[in-house]
Amino acid sequence: MAKANDAKFSGWTVLAGCFIIMFFVQGGLQTFAVFLPSIMNDTGWTLSSIALMSTVATVAAFFANMLIGTLLKKMEAKWILFIGVAVCTAHFFMYSYATSLLGLYVGAACGGISIGFGTVAPVSVVMNNWFIKKRATYMSIVIAGSMFGGAIIMPICGQLIHHFDWRVAYRILGASIGVIVLFSVIFLVADSPQKKGQKAYGADDEPGAAGGDSGGPAVADGVTPVVARSSASFWLLLVGILLVGCSTNIENFLPAFWQSRGLTVSTSSSIMGIYAFITGVCTICLGRVSDKLGGLAYAFLTSGLFIIGTISIFFIGAAATPIIIMAVIPFAAGAKKTSTLTPPLVVAASFGRKHYGAIIGYFTGMLQLGIALSNPIIGELYRSSGDYQLPFMVMAVFNAAALVLIIFALKLAPYKPSKQ
Repeated sequence: MAKANDAKFSGWTVLAGCFIIMFFVQGGLQTFAVFLPSIMNDTGWTLSSIALMSTVATVAAFFANMLIGTLLKKMEAKWILFIGVAVCTAHFFMYSYATSLLGLYVGAACGGISIGFGTVAPVSVVMNNWFIKKRATYMSIVIAGSMFGGAIIMPICGQLIHHFDWRVAYRILGASIGVIVLFSVIFLVADSPQKKGQKAYGADDEPGAAGGDSGGPAVADGVTPVVARSSASFWLLLVGILLVGCSTNIENFLPAFWQSRGLTVSTSSSIMGIYAFITGVCTICLGRVSDKLGGLAYAFLTSGLFIIGTISIFFIGAAATPIIIMAVIPFAAGAKKTSTLTPPLVVAASFGRKHYGAIIGYFTGMLQLGIALSNPIIGELYRSSGDYQLPFMVMAVFNAAALVLIIFALKLAPYKPSKQ
């Protein structure tokens, strides 16, 4: 049986496959902002009409995440990923052929379904099966793939739109993702080490592993979904992660904020490109922190840095670009893209690994619901105040409240790692 340090260990190939999935699927889904001006100019559809797509997609993602636990009873996470990638490919083609807002909304719903079936929830199930030791670090590398993907794919899409048009660019994007990512799912991803006759990374270090305390095989530990749902920790985490999704989505409003302070579109877009890269680096670093210090330290750091960054960005305003980027660094460490890592880490810490797949969908779904709710909340706060100060400050308060709830949830967690 191959061990994690053997040349034959397939976990590294699985990690690469999951990274590619996040890079292209989540990274590709982030490109809509690049296409938006061309869609408006070509179709005459209003910004407010097109903006509803974000809500449609996020609500679809919420319901897709809620189905993950049920689907895992019928099929492997690998084939849920296959469905998610196929639907993502269809999403881009639907956009490219849309001749009405209804067609665009159907495409947006497919995009939301692909977020649920083709990104964090099933990917984290696969990674949870393969990695025990340094799980947070390897999970953070995979999640960071979406940030690096957005940073690279967005400028490529800009060039495709410039040389062809937005519809052709979407078809090229959809076809590329379909070929590359479906290949990765089929040939690189394996649902669990047992499928390859191997052990998970770190399995030999687990209590009960061969040569360990009891000499038997290492067994994934954790509470049942029924026990999880009956605990106060479950409900505190649900609300806490809802507030995380709601508060951290302020990142989508940064370009508009900077432009309201006098920055040009090109300058604000360039800063957002740098920001996407920074979020990837921060995600990997915070994964290391979680492995070294635990989920509580991770929650403190992400929330604290987000609040500091949010306040700093607002008061710095449209200062020189290097100064803005300095404020962006702590913001990026706790904003929406980085916080994608929060549900996988806190769920494993609170309820264990044994029934992880049956539980994680509730929390990734709640993150999406928070993102969906944030758009009208932030929009209404801006409308009532005429400035971004009120929404920025309210989101900082929401995030602080989320931190308090997550701390109590981790303290009250029903899962206690086996010492036998």
